[in-house]
Amino acid sequence: MYKAVLFDLDNTLLNYSLSEYDCMRRTCRDHQLFANDEEQWSRFWEVYLKHNEKYWMDFVSGGSITSIHDVIRYSFRDTLNRDVRLHNELASTYWNYFCHTCHFEDGAEDVLRSLQSDYRLGIISNGIGEAQHKRLTAGNIRGTFQSIVVSDEVGIRKPHKEIFEMALNELKLDKDEVLFVGDSLQDDYHGSVNAGIDFCYYNRNKQNLREDIQPKYMIHRLEELLDCM
Repeated sequence: MYKAVLFDLDNTLLNYSLSEYDCMRRTCRDHQLFANDEEQWSRFWEVYLKHNEKYWMDFVSGGSITSIHDVIRYSFRDTLNRDVRLHNELASTYWNYFCHTCHFEDGAEDVLRSLQSDYRLGIISNGIGEAQHKRLTAGNIRGTFQSIVVSDEVGIRKPHKEIFEMALNELKLDKDEVLFVGDSLQDDYHGSVNAGIDFCYYNRNKQNLREDIQPKYMIHRLEELLDCM
């Protein structure tokens, strides 16, 4: 029935949470922060994530934060009582690591290999284009996809239907010929509904769904996607 499979990227094909954690550990190591002090590291990470979420939401909602570098820099600033130069250095180190780190979700590589001979593949991401393209390259899968649509490059985000329509136009397919796979109900499920595209919910955390949330398919492991095709 389907001619293409479109994927969300972060925490669908790539493990964003693990990449974020790994890159921050390496950043702190390089700058000799929290050496051999796991309790201090844990406190830092908890506080940093709260600030990072706040500044990320300001950034994506068109607030006062205008770049991903400011999101990261201000997050360090508000978490650490250090000088401004260190905040900039930490942000630069972290972003470089993040852009060149690719941790896959379990089963992602096998699923892509299984699908690529029979289906066109694409990505629709609300991430940052620089990072998404470089991370796909780091994982040696960038050439697997015939369409890669990233929100900050096209000026529109999921769940708006227009970002899905851009992918359909690139693939030269109609909406009923495509299945979209993602882990977010807010962005991915509602975006698919808005675009009239069948949705497969990658319920990686096994959340209970409200009765009004009805994806076409629901999987808990990526390998289960192959049974939906």
